[in-house]
Amino acid sequence: MTTMDAASSPNNSRSLALGLNILNHLRKQRRPISLSEAAAFLRLGKPSTLRLLRTLENLGYITRDGDKNYSLAAGAFVTGLQENLDVLRKIASRYCQELRRKSGETTTLACLFSDYIRVVDVYESSQHIKMTNYAGRILQPFASSLGKAIAAYQDDVLAQTLLDVCGVYPLTKHTLTDRAAIFNEFAVIRKQGYAEDKEETVEGGYCVGAPIYSPSKNVIAAISISAPKFRLTPQLMRKFPAMVKEAAAGISAELKAKRHL
Repeated sequence: MTTMDAASSPNNSRSLALGLNILNHLRKQRRPISLSEAAAFLRLGKPSTLRLLRTLENLGYITRDGDKNYSLAAGAFVTGLQENLDVLRKIASRYCQELRRKSGETTTLACLFSDYIRVVDVYESSQHIKMTNYAGRILQPFASSLGKAIAAYQDDVLAQTLLDVCGVYPLTKHTLTDRAAIFNEFAVIRKQGYAEDKEETVEGGYCVGAPIYSPSKNVIAAISISAPKFRLTPQLMRKFPAMVKEAAAGISAELKAKRHL
């Protein structure tokens, strides 16, 4: 069955099939499309197409720019598109392993899904005492360095949604729970290009993460180094942020070259 055939199948919801069709079309085009182009692709009138696009926009799957053209939203990049996630993981694997080798500490890759942030891959340190993580873990966008490195770069609506879905609560005495303070920290993160977790999720732990960009310049993932606080030195506190930023930039550049996500 072709993509367009699915829309006319009696066994499928027409609206759902049309929505999936346009999301898949946006992924393949890798550029914004107009209402007219969407209507022509779906073979619908403009009013019906506009209602569909507005629904997808309200659900956070697509965004509309100043020219009223539509693009995939940052949080929707993995939805139904496993091949994109596979490409990201393959590219990031080399950087995570190299980062682990250089730092001697655990490195992690996390991704933005529709309304939450999840750990995708973990490369644990070989040291006896180390920070650990696990694939599939949902990350706090207000405390985890990976969560903050992703959430800080989303628009206010999605950032608020990430906080609402996760909930904001203290994990340690160092956790920020005031929303105004959280958004102030997001602004600092955007300015410096990385996020830190200074015992905000786990007492005695330190983590620094940097954002990974898609070719459309949306932040869709992050990479981090995690280390026990007792092993940190002033020199490492300066070195680790630069290391994760360099790794994240390398991954972003390779994604842009491949034109994935």
